[in-house]
Amino acid sequence: MAMRIASVCRVLPTPANRSAGQFVARRLGGMAQHAQVRIVQPIPFFPGLRPLEGWARKAAHEVDVLRVEHAPMLYLPGVLKSLDGRWLARSVSAPLGRMTAEGQLDVIDAHFAYPDGVGCVRVARSLGLPVFVTIRGVEVEQLELPLIGRQIISALQAASGVISVSHTLRDAVVAAGVDDERVRVIHNAVDRALFRPGDRRAARARLGLPASGHVIVSIGNMIELKRHHVLIEAVARARSAVPGLLLAILGGGESDARYPARLEKLAAELGVGDAVRLAERVPPEQVVDWLQSANIFALATSREGCCNAVLEALACGIPVVTTPAGDNAQFVRNAVSGFLVPIDDAEALARALVDSLQRNDWDPDAISAGLTVGDWSSVGREVLDFFAERMAA
Repeated sequence: MAMRIASVCRVLPTPANRSAGQFVARRLGGMAQHAQVRIVQPIPFFPGLRPLEGWARKAAHEVDVLRVEHAPMLYLPGVLKSLDGRWLARSVSAPLGRMTAEGQLDVIDAHFAYPDGVGCVRVARSLGLPVFVTIRGVEVEQLELPLIGRQIISALQAASGVISVSHTLRDAVVAAGVDDERVRVIHNAVDRALFRPGDRRAARARLGLPASGHVIVSIGNMIELKRHHVLIEAVARARSAVPGLLLAILGGGESDARYPARLEKLAAELGVGDAVRLAERVPPEQVVDWLQSANIFALATSREGCCNAVLEALACGIPVVTTPAGDNAQFVRNAVSGFLVPIDDAEALARALVDSLQRNDWDPDAISAGLTVGDWSSVGREVLDFFAERMAA
């Protein structure tokens, strides 16, 4: 009999934001090819301050062919964040309890350690079920918060197993006290049918971009941790050596409402306002066009787990200039598929941008073939094998 899994995650694509949590949804889709997967999405709300949106008042919505069940999660916006694990547990206990009572649940699969993992460990303990927690990068900062960090480590120690999307993140939780043998690194994947080398001129025509000139594309949430401001500074430094340069920054699911305005102001002050385009949300089907239109992909990020944008750019055969945050150094080979530069070093980033744009010997097919991550189906199978291994231990 196929394993019966309830996957719990707050960050998933929704009717209001199709870009949020795509990497989680894709892995769940890969797992669903080999197991019975039901998805429960806790949706935070508070009467009067943060009411449920219209789509969230329905029982469920669909992501591709996956049904996502809604579990409204009462919480206090902006305060008492150390209680969010308890609020999440209350949110998902009823649907997970019903699945268990009906004999339809073998294991709970939580994504992100806090509050999802912490809450799901509490529920799994009460239901007598195994629970696995996937950590994805934000946990690095959360571990530094005393009230929350202790909850995370306690939950990861109590979980049946932990999946980390990067070696650097795995090392961080092991150093904090989680048993080495309980943590397995399973990188994200790439949809090779979608992300592949393509015709640059055709992609630019679809986007309405000039056929000539240099285009740098960056993809990342509009938050300071992605260091888009450092990239804009580097572009300003590089522009004198590479005239006609255009930088397009495509945002993702998470956003700081004030950050885009800060970026626009910075670009204007540096004299590159005409060379920087910001798009807070781009439909998934356009992401490939932007990558295929680019001469290079650049991301000045200060924190990552396994960066999907880097993987997707490499799969499209685009050289990548980025930092060694997360496991980026596992995938970007200096002078072969791009360049790695120190975090917060705009001068080094500018030099790498210029070097990359002035080279004419990048081989898109070789860059794409050099990316060795699996597809989402194989990653889903690897996750299930780890579940089975740990449950049999």
